[in-house]
Amino acid sequence: MKKRDEVFSAALAGTRKRAAALGRLFSRMFMPLNRLGIRGRTLIYFLLFTGVLLALLWVFQIALLPDFYKLQKTNMLTTTVDTLAKNIDNEDLQLLADRIAEANDVSVLVVDERGEKLIATDGMRDSVLQRMTVYDLKRYISLAEQSQTTLYRVFNMELLAQSDYNENRFQGPVPPTNDELSRSMVAIRRVQTEAGETHYIFLNSIITPVESIVKTLRSQFVFIALFMVLLSLLLSLVLSRRIAQPIVDTSDAAAGLSEGRFQPANTSVSYREIQQLNATLTQAARDLHCVEQMQRELLANISHDLRTPLTLIQGYAEAMRDLPGEKTPENMQVIIEETQRLTSLVNAVLEYSAARNGHRSMERMDFDLTQSIRGILTRYGKLTEQEGYQIRLETAQSVTVNADEMQIGQVLYNLINNALTYTGEDKTVTVRQRVLGGVARVEVSDTGEGIPTEELPYIWSRYYRGQKPHKRATMGTGLGLSIVEGILKDHRLQFGVESREGEGATFWFELPVVACDEKPMA
Repeated sequence: MKKRDEVFSAALAGTRKRAAALGRLFSRMFMPLNRLGIRGRTLIYFLLFTGVLLALLWVFQIALLPDFYKLQKTNMLTTTVDTLAKNIDNEDLQLLADRIAEANDVSVLVVDERGEKLIATDGMRDSVLQRMTVYDLKRYISLAEQSQTTLYRVFNMELLAQSDYNENRFQGPVPPTNDELSRSMVAIRRVQTEAGETHYIFLNSIITPVESIVKTLRSQFVFIALFMVLLSLLLSLVLSRRIAQPIVDTSDAAAGLSEGRFQPANTSVSYREIQQLNATLTQAARDLHCVEQMQRELLANISHDLRTPLTLIQGYAEAMRDLPGEKTPENMQVIIEETQRLTSLVNAVLEYSAARNGHRSMERMDFDLTQSIRGILTRYGKLTEQEGYQIRLETAQSVTVNADEMQIGQVLYNLINNALTYTGEDKTVTVRQRVLGGVARVEVSDTGEGIPTEELPYIWSRYYRGQKPHKRATMGTGLGLSIVEGILKDHRLQFGVESREGEGATFWFELPVVACDEKPMA
């Protein structure tokens, strides 16, 4: 047993090695296909498809034609014998036999167990049944007795005719002596009558020579093969060109995509997928152009915003160093405020980078949204006192929500800063909190000039800043609203903006309510 297992394991290992070698061989054979383009592959696929079709035609129309023909003849004889067997007791069996012989070009013979003829047809030429003697009939009756099904025999007509024909006595393309197609098939079936008598049904059919048909098909096959190969070459060239050319044009046009420009080629051949690709690349070019422009603006803004506080810090620090009388609390406060401005700018960039990289963590908890808003507005007290801004809160009830309190506070800070930057001459910003159908809606409104309709789709984009000059001289990175969008999307909250030119803008977001105090608040 152990030896047999070792032999089996060795044979299995050998089979695996041969399979691996065969796989490597096929990989090397088809490796060049990976280097071909659409045109080359289309040509090869069409040729392979044509080769498969021609192989199928050769096998079924030429190689297997005699076998199919013989099978068809056998099925015809079997069906005919079944029909005669079912009607063996019919008194008009002779009429049925004559009709079958005429329709199927067969010879029918029904005999009893002694070999005496009961039903016979003589419409078929060169019928084997007509040449059978009583001895022949009894011999085949004996064979049918031993067979439980239909018995088939094939006879060579040349031998039956005992012809003196010899192909060697003639010259040129003459028919061969042993023409295998000149054969006669006989089907024999044993049947039982209702009276208990045993009858035997003989059916004879000539297997018509098909060699001439095969030769004709072979001649046609050559022309068909040439025609199909040429047709496949032509179709592959035309189709590959029509399919590949739009892709080549799109590829050439996409070369300028890195520069923010994309102009698809005008072509008469237009596929839906190519149109979609061109539309996507065109939109990508627009977005890249906008991003590039916004990045340039960001660099200009940051450079400007960094230069001013750095200049002030440097100037005041040098004055305090060189002039003993300049080391005053007022000068120190200027340095502190400018340092805070730099810190705010750097923090905005870092927050945006963390949000885009997915490094921002979220800690959801229940908290009083109304109290959180009040606390944020309190921190703006100094700004409202020094610069005359008014931030009003409109709310009728206290609301508890579930979210990350710090991140929601960051959203409010960014929205309020944005509103303070763009508010109108009255320097008024309104924060509203309302409960609408189970959600708390927070709105931050300004009284500025509003946002043009064409700019609304871009206000959430990174680096974006409004084209109109704002009233408040403050720095801006264009990242605030993008940070707001990221936080609200992480919370899966609804948010948006409503604005009309000349009427200010209202930014809003909604939070699911956990609890609500219906008592009016002062």
